[in-house]
Amino acid sequence: MTVATCLRVERQRPRIVSWKARAALALAVVSATLHAADPATETPVVDVRVEQADGTMLAGQLQSLTAEKVRLLVAGEDRVLPVAGVRRILRDAAPPARASRVAVSCTEGSWLWADDFSRDGERALLKVGDDRIELPFDRVKIVAWGLKPVAAPPSPPWLTAVPEKPDSDLVIVNGKQGGHEIVSCAIADVGPEAVTVELDGETIPVKRAKVAGLVWLRPPRQPAGGTRVTVSGGSLLAGMVAWSPSRLLVDDVLLPAAALVEIDYAAGRTVRLAMLPMERVAAEPLFGSLAAIEGMAAFFAPRMVPGPGADATRHTLVVRPRTTAVWRVPGDSRRFRAALQREAGGASSGAVEVTLAIDDREVFRRRLDGKADDDATIDIDVASARRLAITVDFVPGDLGCAVRFTDPAFEK
Repeated sequence: MTVATCLRVERQRPRIVSWKARAALALAVVSATLHAADPATETPVVDVRVEQADGTMLAGQLQSLTAEKVRLLVAGEDRVLPVAGVRRILRDAAPPARASRVAVSCTEGSWLWADDFSRDGERALLKVGDDRIELPFDRVKIVAWGLKPVAAPPSPPWLTAVPEKPDSDLVIVNGKQGGHEIVSCAIADVGPEAVTVELDGETIPVKRAKVAGLVWLRPPRQPAGGTRVTVSGGSLLAGMVAWSPSRLLVDDVLLPAAALVEIDYAAGRTVRLAMLPMERVAAEPLFGSLAAIEGMAAFFAPRMVPGPGADATRHTLVVRPRTTAVWRVPGDSRRFRAALQREAGGASSGAVEVTLAIDDREVFRRRLDGKADDDATIDIDVASARRLAITVDFVPGDLGCAVRFTDPAFEK
């Protein structure tokens, strides 16, 4: 019986368990592992830099990390920092890249590279050298074999042929002359030698050598939190992170401690300006009549431009003079940050005046005229602010130019 006969299989829906409950259970199960490792097998403590909420950097050796505290050894002194006051933890020397060829994508957007993939009950096992990564099997959305590893979400060549809304699990089978056959079926198991599918109560093993990839019929899920954890060969979104010299725990994903590269807490506390509506905006070009021409009003209005490639979430705000735009500050915000520079396509001699105000009180002013280093970093306190106003104005006697606010965002 061929794999193609699996088209009629209907798959039972798995029982859904909440992220919070599952993460709490995982934390309880592995807590002893994290804090009672065998000293003979522990990974050496890693050197890190900790960026704090006030912008200062602290270098030291990472001793442990819980959901509430970071413990560092700084110049021989034990330091404990509250996680609430930490923006990022960056490892000084990232682990070397591996020649992994199996890619795993999860339902909430996390992705990982490994040497091999299999299932053990309710857990998915990813072999990584002599160690492994464990995660709930029902978080796995796509597995692809035989890819060249890249530092980005995996994109197997057959993915474009996968239906946007499949009605069953899919097995991608290696075809002749490098092609692929996409077969609808129910995936029952993934072992080291075969992928098992179900048909009318029968189980049919398919040799792993014939399988290029697997796609499960699972809806996308919201991540447990917005903290971004970069590991060797992957990136995960998380609500809770814990680390010891023996293991790294990212919600309910268990990884080798040595895999840690960076923990970006700020990502989970960030509300980007691109996600917020403008409360009001007024755009007045130098020749006011231009705004009345069809299509020109949109040209002079502020606009958001997505960042390149995998950084598409980090938008750039492009503003032309004279414009004032106002946003309501999200609750619990502490800082507003952005990088400011003149628009690259603007006139080389154009000059503008940029001001920022919170609740009608000016807190930032900068003239960009191309005669000096125009790049500026905006970092202002908005803890008690209700509204933020950005104004880009003409300099008398000058035609002006557009400016860019790169990744403008509020941080909580």
